[in-house]
Amino acid sequence: MEKRKPEEYAFPCSLVRAGEKKILGQADLEKLVDCKTVNQAMAILADFGYGDGRELPNPREFEKVLNKGLAEAYQMIFSAAPDREELEFFIYPGDYHNIKALLKAEALNIEGEPYLTENGRFASETMVRMVRERDFVFMTTCMKNGINEALDVFAKSNDPQEIDIILDRACYRDMLEKACEVGSEFLIGYVKLLIDILNVTSFVRLRKIGKPQGFFQKVFLKGGNMEEKLFEASWEDTFQKLSEKMGPFGFKDAFGTGAAEAAAPGGTFTALEKITDNMLMKYIKDAKYISFGIEPLAAYLVAKDMENKNLRMILAGIVTETPKNITLERLRVPYV
Repeated sequence: MEKRKPEEYAFPCSLVRAGEKKILGQADLEKLVDCKTVNQAMAILADFGYGDGRELPNPREFEKVLNKGLAEAYQMIFSAAPDREELEFFIYPGDYHNIKALLKAEALNIEGEPYLTENGRFASETMVRMVRERDFVFMTTCMKNGINEALDVFAKSNDPQEIDIILDRACYRDMLEKACEVGSEFLIGYVKLLIDILNVTSFVRLRKIGKPQGFFQKVFLKGGNMEEKLFEASWEDTFQKLSEKMGPFGFKDAFGTGAAEAAAPGGTFTALEKITDNMLMKYIKDAKYISFGIEPLAAYLVAKDMENKNLRMILAGIVTETPKNITLERLRVPYV
């Protein structure tokens, strides 16, 4: 794929700058947290492009409104970009999720459709047909190879977990290959950071549940900034020591605070997930200072994904009557 000139992104970047004005900032998020009802919050969100402000028959239906708003944001970028394929890898995880769900359902002789998402390149019904008929013509090479390997390994092991492991590796290899093909250092750096975050999270989770080091070698995703041998040599290290060792890669707080909290008796991964999400937000914020290029488009997609995550936490908190201070503590740093 030939690398495009920055000025070729002038029109979509102008749309992004206009769209950024409707991204919720910290004060906006705090205003939503103060809402007493979901419908009160939805009335505010209508000004930011979510729904039409009308009351929801069921407060829990906010998921549909958020899904629609996110889908519209992606459609805006995909339709305006010089080449949609340059950014489609952002929704590869949706396709791989559906493939995993269908293959595992097939293995367990159950229906897979209830577990599918519409957040991929292929509509869920299209993916159902392709997987059932083994029609991989329109899939990426990594996707085809991943499915074939997963089927082969499962046939020998009869372990559905192998399907997840193999297809997760294929997914992020696919994303990195596409970013490299586009030739954007910004996109490559983003995917590498994402891979590092997933490896760190897997490392901490496996340590917490007492899995052997050999299992981490199975789930480790290649292509990040941190090599497998770094994790292998650190398997017995304390998280405090790891915070110093991983500091040069930007993971000091992830281990010193997030991992330590997760590993404590009764501890959760809430802090680690927030810290790593904020790392992604910090990475993409540099795109705000780039006038023309693919960077603002990619950053907008990540920003809307993170905004969606914040809104889900806020609205779910209203439904479940979660104390406001807890909801505020969980919120990720917004893009604006």
